[in-house]
Amino acid sequence: MGKLILIVLFTFFYFNLFSQGNVSTHTYKKIDTVVLDFKLSKPNSFNSKKNYSTVILFHGGGFNSRYANQFSRHSKYFNSRNFIAITPVYRINSLHGTTPQESCDDAKDLIEYLYSNADKYNIDKDRIFVGGGSAGGLLALSTTFWDIENHIVKGLILYNPIVDTGPNSAFSSRRLGNYSLDISPIDKINESHPPTIIFHGSLDEIEPVDKIKKYKEITEQYGVRCDIIIYPGQGHSFFNKQEFFLKTSDELDKFLSSLDYINDR
Repeated sequence: MGKLILIVLFTFFYFNLFSQGNVSTHTYKKIDTVVLDFKLSKPNSFNSKKNYSTVILFHGGGFNSRYANQFSRHSKYFNSRNFIAITPVYRINSLHGTTPQESCDDAKDLIEYLYSNADKYNIDKDRIFVGGGSAGGLLALSTTFWDIENHIVKGLILYNPIVDTGPNSAFSSRRLGNYSLDISPIDKINESHPPTIIFHGSLDEIEPVDKIKKYKEITEQYGVRCDIIIYPGQGHSFFNKQEFFLKTSDELDKFLSSLDYINDR
C-alpha cells in the first residue's frame, strides 16, 4: 500500500468524519407505522446541476441489530472520490419481528425507489454501486437477483458478506437448521452478476473464508470478475477497525480505478 494514499486517507478521515454539512435524511418506504429512511451524503464539491456516481451501503447486524452509522467513515471516503453515498436502514427482527426475507424486500424497494427518483437525488443511473457488511453484504447481493433485465447495479463492494443461506451453511447452523434458498446469493449467481470486490478475514466464523472462495469460483465460471482480498488473522467485522478501514479503502481505489469510475490515483 502506498504511504501517500494512507496519509491522504487518514488526513481526510480525521478532518471530515464528523462533518455533516452535506448529509440529509429521506424516506423511501412506509409499512403501516414503520418508516424506513436513508442518509444521503454528497461530495463537498457537489453541483446540483450534475448527476453523480452513487454507492448504497447496507449496515450489518445479523438481520437483528441496527447499526445505522456503521458506514459513516466509508461514506466520507466515497464523497472524497466524488460519489454520492447512501446509507439506509431496513426492517430487522429485534424492532419489527421480521425475517431476512423482509430485509431483502426493503433493499429491493430502496434500489427501485432510488432508480425511479435518480434525478431528484442527482444520481447517475448508469453508475450505481451497492455494498454492505455481513448481513448488509447479503442485502447488497440480493439487489442483483431481480435485476437481470435492467442491470441497475454496476458493481458490488462487500465486507465479510453472508453469501450462503442454504442448507449446510453457517447461516443455517446459527438458525437451528432453518435456511432459505430464496435469498441465498451463492445459489443465484448468473452471467449478469456485476463486477465484485470482497474483503474478508481468514478467521471469519460467521461466513468461513472457504465459502467466499467458492463464491468467487462460481462467479468466474460465468466470466464475472470477483476480486477477493483476504486479511490473515482477522475475524468477522474486522473492517470496522480504523487500520482496516484505511487498507480496504486503498484497495477500493484500485478496484474503482480499474473500472474507470475514478481516475485520479
